[in-house]
Amino acid sequence: MEIEVEALLCAMSRVLINHPAKGCMLLREAGSGERLLEEGSGFVDGLLKVDGIGEMLFSREMMEWGRQEALWMRSKGVKLISLLSDEYPALLKECPYPPFLLYYRGSASFGSRILSIVGTRVASTYGTECVSRIVSDIAESCSGVQIASGLALGIDGSAHKAALDAGLETFAVLPCGIDIIYPSAHRDIAVRMIGQGGVLTEYPRGTKPLRRNFLQRNRIIAGICSALLVGESRISGGSMSTVEYASSSNKDIFAVPGRMWDANSYGCNYLINRNVAQLCLNSSTIIKSMGWTDGYISDIKRQPTLFSVPEETKQKLLLSLSSVKGRTADFLCARVGMDFRDLSLVLLELEMDGQIRKDASGLWYRT
Repeated sequence: MEIEVEALLCAMSRVLINHPAKGCMLLREAGSGERLLEEGSGFVDGLLKVDGIGEMLFSREMMEWGRQEALWMRSKGVKLISLLSDEYPALLKECPYPPFLLYYRGSASFGSRILSIVGTRVASTYGTECVSRIVSDIAESCSGVQIASGLALGIDGSAHKAALDAGLETFAVLPCGIDIIYPSAHRDIAVRMIGQGGVLTEYPRGTKPLRRNFLQRNRIIAGICSALLVGESRISGGSMSTVEYASSSNKDIFAVPGRMWDANSYGCNYLINRNVAQLCLNSSTIIKSMGWTDGYISDIKRQPTLFSVPEETKQKLLLSLSSVKGRTADFLCARVGMDFRDLSLVLLELEMDGQIRKDASGLWYRT
């Protein structure tokens, strides 16, 4: 790509930083960066019907800034991938409001089997273990899958790390400039990803991770993928906004169920209950639903359901319950000798199987 075109794209990313739809309109109407460069400010102002945008974009100061940015990108191995490029993620291009430019540093091309994984930053051990198991099992039983997320603490970081450890390519979508790794605690993960995936953003260098950027960033996480997995989430927050974007783009959505009284699982349970997301019990749920079954061995012993517990434990719990007298969770913990966390998983599995029920007061019964 010629340096002048790169300079123009960089300038566009700065002038239209909060107006990606206008950037897409300009590129699509022009058909190429070269033509946009030839047409100049009159073309821009005439198309956008906004006085001054074109003049600002093609000003000597802005174009010189763009040129210096383009030179910096080249020196750091950062690619500029415009909406018109063959390297642009095909699935993202189909979304309603894709970014018109991506700053990308990495070693992998964007494939057609991208699984985005999102979730809470204050993830529990259960949530991180579920996500790690799903990712590692996918790596062992399915080819060509790439993992995308937002590099955040909690579920995001667990997904990236599990992918790296399992040998899968993984992408991080940043809410800031490509020169800033946020959060800084995940710098080591980001460095590993450059050689086994990549990091990308629509924001120019120096852009801080402002709050509004996170919501805008989430549409890329949703748009770039074939399917979205919610590992653990509260009823509101960034993960749920990503689900909204994915749903509006008709993406397949999956959610890991959790304890009904755990606020961190309210979001996942709500999505499953409202049929927004499919219930995900293991990697097989995703692989079969997405049709990623070439070379897949369906009956794999290393792939138990996430709630798999010894049968004798289930029977011991069932024998402690009756259909007429309800029991509290504390009573059952003492009776079967389990801590509250482990008991919760067994209760959830039995309830999902229809073998037990819980009334409004929190007492458990055998059905």
